[in-house]
Amino acid sequence: MSESVNPKLVHYVSQLLDDPSISDCQLLQTLWSGYGQCFRFHSQQYDLSLVAKVVTPSTTPGHPKGWSNDQSHQRKLQSYAVEQYFYQHYAPMCHASVPALIAGTRHHDDFITVLEDLDAQHFRHRHTNLTVTQCEGVLNWLALFHADFIEIAPTGLWKQGAYWHLSTRQAEFEAMAEGPLKTAAKGIDEVLQQASIKTLLHGDAKVANFCFADDPREVAAVDFQYTGAGVGVIDVAYFLGSALSAQDQLHYSQQCLDVYFTALSKALTQRGYDSQPVVKQWRQLYPFACADFLRFLQGWSPVHWKINRYLTEQSQQALSLLKG
Repeated sequence: MSESVNPKLVHYVSQLLDDPSISDCQLLQTLWSGYGQCFRFHSQQYDLSLVAKVVTPSTTPGHPKGWSNDQSHQRKLQSYAVEQYFYQHYAPMCHASVPALIAGTRHHDDFITVLEDLDAQHFRHRHTNLTVTQCEGVLNWLALFHADFIEIAPTGLWKQGAYWHLSTRQAEFEAMAEGPLKTAAKGIDEVLQQASIKTLLHGDAKVANFCFADDPREVAAVDFQYTGAGVGVIDVAYFLGSALSAQDQLHYSQQCLDVYFTALSKALTQRGYDSQPVVKQWRQLYPFACADFLRFLQGWSPVHWKINRYLTEQSQQALSLLKG
């Protein structure tokens, strides 16, 4: 029997919206490690289809990969606070499409975030993988998002965006097998963190967090739990690894990077910002972004399907650059 929406969570949302007539509840997903549910519903009060993300952490959270500890729990709670803050304070500034916040509240470790339904805004398609051509819409979205927040301080967000950076993944680092990447991990992290030009990262830019219109060039994004400062290619490297096959990564990643940087240059120029230093610096940092993600994977799940020839080759390039 398939899981249904928890009536208690529906009641919480009903109270927040002052809407006793919530109906047509449809479970979209159970949150990672059983922290709550995300569901679609119809609000009579607003006469709209809306989406609620309700976080009510279990007292005994269970991580699918076994990484359950207090640090992980606190990181997850902070991520929900960051996401709500993003929708409240940053989403209204986005030219890249994101859902609008309808209502949000927090009580201790519980969070309710109610958003407009992207399906109702014509972003009704989801994908688990993409062709090279289909990637262009997301790469354009990332370019626009990164241009929107170029050199913006991450107030209320993560000081470092993305969920796998070294300082927050010490347990996984300790679990890594000894080798050149583990030895160089701190140096790779320092190269990325010392970049002189940063933006806000989406922070979890996997293909599953993008919603597509009938025209795949029209894209919106969700899930801003790990938004914070960083170089834009961190998002790009993570996205391409989630969307493209191993063979397409080998043959078309450079083409995809060109699409991203062309769109980024255009968006920055439209904002009166000199794009050349950004493009030059971030292109050079792309192998380091790949190596940093591989470092996380090797400690977190060393047989993960995302560990492939292309990611390994990019990481080797970063190691060579680090040696000078």
